[in-house]
Amino acid sequence: MTFESSGAGSLGPTGEKELATHKLSFDTTGAGGLIGLHVVNLIFMALTLMVYRFWALTRVRRAVWPRMRLDGSPLEYAGTGLEIFLGFLKVFILILLPYLFASNWINANVLDPQLGLDPAFFALYLLLGIGAVFLLSAARFLAYRYRVNRTQWRGIRGSVGGAAYLYGVRVLVCYFLILISLGVLKPWADIRIQQYRIEHTKFGGRPLAFEATARGLWLPYLVFLAFYLGFLGCFLVPYLTLFGEVIAASLSGNPDTTTLELNTKNINHAAIDISFGLAFVFALCAGLAYLNYLVVFWKNVVGKIRFGRARFSFQPTRWQVFCLFLGNALIVNLTFWLLLPIAWLRKGKFLARHLVILGELDEDELVQAEFDTGTTGEGFLGDFDLA
Repeated sequence: MTFESSGAGSLGPTGEKELATHKLSFDTTGAGGLIGLHVVNLIFMALTLMVYRFWALTRVRRAVWPRMRLDGSPLEYAGTGLEIFLGFLKVFILILLPYLFASNWINANVLDPQLGLDPAFFALYLLLGIGAVFLLSAARFLAYRYRVNRTQWRGIRGSVGGAAYLYGVRVLVCYFLILISLGVLKPWADIRIQQYRIEHTKFGGRPLAFEATARGLWLPYLVFLAFYLGFLGCFLVPYLTLFGEVIAASLSGNPDTTTLELNTKNINHAAIDISFGLAFVFALCAGLAYLNYLVVFWKNVVGKIRFGRARFSFQPTRWQVFCLFLGNALIVNLTFWLLLPIAWLRKGKFLARHLVILGELDEDELVQAEFDTGTTGEGFLGDFDLA
């Protein structure tokens, strides 16, 4: 693939200076080598009971990162397998083991087999759930920070400030507001979560700026929410109706068993079939509507990022995103993950084709960020590409 750029700017038809356009390029050649690397990694992970996956991940990133080029210069990945392995050990010892012990203790001491669900059991499990969301969110932030810090271009590194626990608290607050608003506030919450990441990210010492607004997201999301509620209604109403009749008949003391059996039979063979059919239609529409929301969301987010005098544009069509997701899902699942590198290449090419940087980067003003030697890796999240 070749790099395309308009250079430092030129005069347009009106005599005004046009913004310089920097287009990314991504090299998709040599897929066989990546597949071979992937197969070797799978073999070594099997032989080492998955311990090798930390080094396998590093080898993959060092092979894929340089394929992405900006202004003809490749990205570089400076992370190591040892760092990620030490990060995993830290997470496993300090977080996973205590969580497993606490969960087992609750199961053994709070849940009474004779009495069933105990309020204390419910309360403790709720706390464990909140803690799990907090820890997962904080770990996602740490994984993001590690990858940005270990990525460089022309010798200039990225860096991420902020605190993982503050990010975790923000996620908890946003999720709580989504819950009490019955899902309506999700666009606002999604923007606020991304805002913390973006505004604490720097490249060469220069921070990214972000206009945090959910304008343009509400209609696509509400369309998805309407389809989703329709799915829930069609899926749950027959069961609620059936069990409601059973409970009412039992409490009456003299149930009309003939009518109850007839209604139950009708619900099972007619209403449930129709309801499940409608639920399937609503679920399909909800999936497509959510995909549309994601496309609009990321266009919104990327378009509101500023880097000094430069800004960003991300303009794929919904059909292009759908084909990317569907194609990668088929490639990965039909080949039992053996052709996963093809999905990597397709995603890289997609990003390079649709992400555009407009304006001057002012490289001379960028400074080298201090290398984060204290970072031990991204824990267990980055290994599964969750963050």
